[in-house]
Amino acid sequence: MVLHKNTYIDDILIQYFPVGTWETWVGQSGANNTTRFVRVDNEQYVLRVYETHQDEAKVQYEHAVLVALAELPLTFSIPQTVRTRDGKTIVRTRDGKIAGLFRFLEGVNPALDELAEIHSYGRTSGLLSASLAHIQINQMPAYKPYYEIESTHPSCSLQDILRFCKEPPREFSEQTADLLVIYEQLTSFMEKVPALRGLPHQLVHGDLNASNILVNKDGRVSVVLDFEFVTNDLRVMELAVCLSDFTRPNEDKTITWAKMNAFLSGYGQSIKFTEAEINAIPVLIQLRSLDVFIHFLGRYFDQVSSIDNVNEYIQKSAIRCNWIMANKKELITLCTTNLT
Repeated sequence: MVLHKNTYIDDILIQYFPVGTWETWVGQSGANNTTRFVRVDNEQYVLRVYETHQDEAKVQYEHAVLVALAELPLTFSIPQTVRTRDGKTIVRTRDGKIAGLFRFLEGVNPALDELAEIHSYGRTSGLLSASLAHIQINQMPAYKPYYEIESTHPSCSLQDILRFCKEPPREFSEQTADLLVIYEQLTSFMEKVPALRGLPHQLVHGDLNASNILVNKDGRVSVVLDFEFVTNDLRVMELAVCLSDFTRPNEDKTITWAKMNAFLSGYGQSIKFTEAEINAIPVLIQLRSLDVFIHFLGRYFDQVSSIDNVNEYIQKSAIRCNWIMANKKELITLCTTNLT
């Protein structure tokens, strides 16, 4: 651990603690935020500086969800906001960015290779979904549902995305075949949106994956992190987001199905779905991949992400869409077995 002296960070922390009482260091950080670890009087905290937006309403909504969830009898831990000396949970940095401080939570990100660990992940995800169904936030969600794909990134209209896929710029010419797959899936998906709107909705975390959960020494998922993207969406979308990471075309299919079964058996302990919801799972897994591609395409248009980032997610999205099309029947059968 390398301790850091940083006046930028100090200007934030002075709003929480007396001058000079803290130590800070750099640790693992996500793609969308800057993170610093903080120690004050043997207590540890995590400081988050939001890099992708400066919209306080989005962060206020996230904090409201955390407060509401904390009132429920959860079997896992969630981030706990820390208030400044004048009672705020949101502060501004010297350059106008939003920052917030949270209590440190013990655990490590899982590899999700062991079936017992994956089952625990599924069980915790199902419990979280059941808990989110019980809370009401008196504030409009900051984010649109996944299926409103035209709202994924402010720099990407749907027409811009379709044009990019059908007539890629010269620097993306090697991705033409994969972009055609994405184009076809996008146009096919838009035809399904009216039916999707009729499925059950509730609050969903929206970004559950190995980087946003922590496991304890026993390999049990004990912490769920990063509620930044919580919104009102399809209830089954939470499951689809989780399953998308298990669709690995280069992996032995026997292993893939075993992992999915372990996750689904855990998830199904708390949540059951209708036939219509289960039939929507394959297309929603594809939607998750399309959403991530659009996110990085928008970042590329904003000159935040590199061309290599976009190429990576073009390839991943096309491969995953093809895998889902080839394995749709088996996936629906497995989901039906565990979730009805």
